[in-house]
Amino acid sequence: MNGSIVLARRVHLAATWVFLAAILLQVFLVGLVLFAGGNIDNHRQFGYSIIFVALAVLLTALWARVPQRDGWMAAAVLGLYIVQTSFPQFKASAPVVAALHPVFAILLFWLGLVVARRARELYQSALAQRSGSTVVEPATTETR
Repeated sequence: MNGSIVLARRVHLAATWVFLAAILLQVFLVGLVLFAGGNIDNHRQFGYSIIFVALAVLLTALWARVPQRDGWMAAAVLGLYIVQTSFPQFKASAPVVAALHPVFAILLFWLGLVVARRARELYQSALAQRSGSTVVEPATTETR
């Protein structure tokens, strides 16, 4: 595997971990609101900025030429994030729908973790192939 794919997969791996860290920071920020009198605007504004990280997960997946299944999962991170940010607007008209906001945060973290684990496998495989090892590309049909 050439060096540019190895680099792309390393950057993709980093993007996935930044995404996971951003989700954890979001949970902390809302925790500050609930338990320490924090400002909800910090949670809201930081939340809207996460779209750039979710987009980076997708774009780096494309650059890294990940298998199709992994590309779709990276796209799902972005799509689920967009849906996630729309829920609070339903607070007055459909509070049950708005209540899905934290549920989708958990789903986003889980999906981000799945994508990050696959990104690590793909990066390690690319490194091994570049160094001449006989490591085979990770399976793409296996359910994780």
